[in-house]
Amino acid sequence: MDGMKPLSRIITLGLVLFCLGGVTDVFLSEANAETPPARVLRPVFSKIRQAAHVPILLPSRLPASVNEKKIHYTTGDTTPQGYEISLYYREGCGDACSAGYFEAKRGDSVSRNEVDRVVQLTRGIKGYYTARSCGGSCTPPQINWTYKGVLYTIQFNVNNKSKRADQAEIIALANSAILGGER
Repeated sequence: MDGMKPLSRIITLGLVLFCLGGVTDVFLSEANAETPPARVLRPVFSKIRQAAHVPILLPSRLPASVNEKKIHYTTGDTTPQGYEISLYYREGCGDACSAGYFEAKRGDSVSRNEVDRVVQLTRGIKGYYTARSCGGSCTPPQINWTYKGVLYTIQFNVNNKSKRADQAEIIALANSAILGGER
């Protein structure tokens, strides 16, 4: 390798890491660490980044059916087990104005009797999808997955015209968070 040019060394190192399988997650996480979270998440991201004791996995973009410009209020905080972030269309009207919710909680697990479908997420991660449900009020679709002993939950009002489109956008949201890597 001594006679190789620097770019050739980098390419060779990348191929070696790729062939080593599990090492690629470290390589990709570092490469994606510079990708910022979605714009509406950035105000609370710096707050939770300083205090969270779990890997922070947030999407780089929100679903296509969501108009980010209409989300006007974002809250976020850390907990002893992880973090919680809530997005609202307006401040002060609670769940009625909720756009979405992100949570990471160490040591928690998915209640599989409430899951509608087990789905395949990026990087071979198993996801647990629950469709929108309505009773006295409606609960938005959500997805859960586990990474490094932490249960991640994304619940988002995507409001598409079909359940299949809702599911596709929620899965894309989870995949964006996973591919964004630990932030």
